[in-house]
Amino acid sequence: MKNTINNTFKSGLILSTALLTGALAITAAFTQSKAEASMNVASVTISAKRMTEEQKMAYDATQNAMQTVLISAKRMTDEEKLAMDEAEKFQRQQVAQKAARKNIQG
Repeated sequence: MKNTINNTFKSGLILSTALLTGALAITAAFTQSKAEASMNVASVTISAKRMTEEQKMAYDATQNAMQTVLISAKRMTDEEKLAMDEAEKFQRQQVAQKAARKNIQG
């Protein structure tokens, strides 16, 4: 009788320890992935039309109130991120090629 109770207690203790360890491992895995995701740095590109000095002065003269800038973004999928990275890489190559041609010609 004592052996049966002792074995049941040991089995319960082993099972409880295994379940607790599993739960902690799962929690740690999800916490780690969230921490890694939050370490990614976002970048913002702001583009505007080039204005002449006269256009700048005229624009500044007409502005009386505080200007507001609205920035909005959406979460991109991995495919969208890859496509954007490829487009930026292609743009950098185009700029480098134009600069090289300019150096050769001039």
